[in-house]
Amino acid sequence: MGATETIAKWIVDTSYEDIPPEAIRVANESCFDLLGVILAGSTQPVGEIIQQYVGDSGGSTQATVLASGLQTSLSNAALANGTMGHALDYDDFGGFGHPTVAIFPALLALGESLNSSGRDLLEAYVIGCELGLALQHTTKYAQMEKGFHSTAVIGRMAATAACAKLLGLDQEQTVIALGIAGSMAGGVIHNFGTMVKPLHAGLTCRDAVMAVEFAQRGFTAGHQIFEHPLGFTTPILGEGIYDLDDMAENLGNPFRVQDALIIKKYPCCGGNHAMLDSLFSLMREHNFTWEDVASAEVDQSYLSIVMLYTEPDDPLKGKFSAKYNVAAALVDGDVNIDTFSEERINNPEIQDTMEKVTTRVLSKWEESSGEVLKGLPVRITLKDGRTFEHVTARDMILGGAKNPWGFDSIKGKFEVNAGLVLSDERVAETVQTWSDIGEVTDLSETIRSTLVGADQ
Repeated sequence: MGATETIAKWIVDTSYEDIPPEAIRVANESCFDLLGVILAGSTQPVGEIIQQYVGDSGGSTQATVLASGLQTSLSNAALANGTMGHALDYDDFGGFGHPTVAIFPALLALGESLNSSGRDLLEAYVIGCELGLALQHTTKYAQMEKGFHSTAVIGRMAATAACAKLLGLDQEQTVIALGIAGSMAGGVIHNFGTMVKPLHAGLTCRDAVMAVEFAQRGFTAGHQIFEHPLGFTTPILGEGIYDLDDMAENLGNPFRVQDALIIKKYPCCGGNHAMLDSLFSLMREHNFTWEDVASAEVDQSYLSIVMLYTEPDDPLKGKFSAKYNVAAALVDGDVNIDTFSEERINNPEIQDTMEKVTTRVLSKWEESSGEVLKGLPVRITLKDGRTFEHVTARDMILGGAKNPWGFDSIKGKFEVNAGLVLSDERVAETVQTWSDIGEVTDLSETIRSTLVGADQ
């Protein structure tokens, strides 16, 4: 049995009971968090465009676009909700880019049509996410070297595995679905800082739904999508010294979900988060403001995503600019949805403060020493001559497994995000309903009664 068949067998055979409770808890938090992020993302320009597109496309009324309540086809609902879920770059990260937005919107659409339970969704989500995490762990895929967004390439396989589980495909159909998804993989880094990046997530979710529906209807595809030299892994993720058979045989041993996912506190690229945690820690400890700062220096990887734009001229580019995020944090004392607006991007105080921020790029050889994993320092020099430095290791980012944010904080984030679309009363009802997804029984009715604006 080859790697693809072994993977498909694991997807079919693994059940909710096989999943560690801690993995279910973390999955629940990330999926709950994403629902709020989707609602908030619906108010963004890219969210408005994708809803208009789906509305104009028509199609059978099989699933719901959140916020607006628009009824559309499964693939279009997955496309819209996935795109809106990544519109703010506020969804979780870790492992293979942004796991939850690559998987959960597809499951929501498919699950609504099947009237699945919340428990079914969590089971399928973890199984799909585990495949994606195993691929990332095994191949050590580096998106900034290869040029393909990991959310859009590994995420397609993860989402397809999840949807295959939810739809109840057998082993042969699951092999075919994965084969189909392998030919859909794509999404280039060049489009970070534009509306296309959130579209990557939407297309990933759409394609996963299409792949499993095609497979269920008898579509054919290659049977060795992972191990074939001209399949998915080598051409897309790259050659390397790794053993796909070993990966396939050890799926779920151990489960990785509970250790991989990081809830976002800031609506920007995850590459900013350790840096911002360090900066805010220094500001709290030493009680200084932007007016006190003479200079700020941040170390960055030579592959850093947050150095794509050193002088961002629009809000989406600002999400991928370390200089902008440091300056905005210093001036505003916070980084939130409003940070990434035309008003704040063009704010004179933030623009002046950006001139004080420099980045020191680590060489490839410095990175090979492993120092990057220990965290990169943020150095602040004040006008009175005092200098402060702080380092936050990636695995100690607030919101991760070793430094959890806590459900009350996640709920607070959800309430703010959902409140951009829903009434206070409906926000409270939605929190009550979705904070424990495993208890949701009537998925179709629950989505329409809680995740859609009351006036829709």
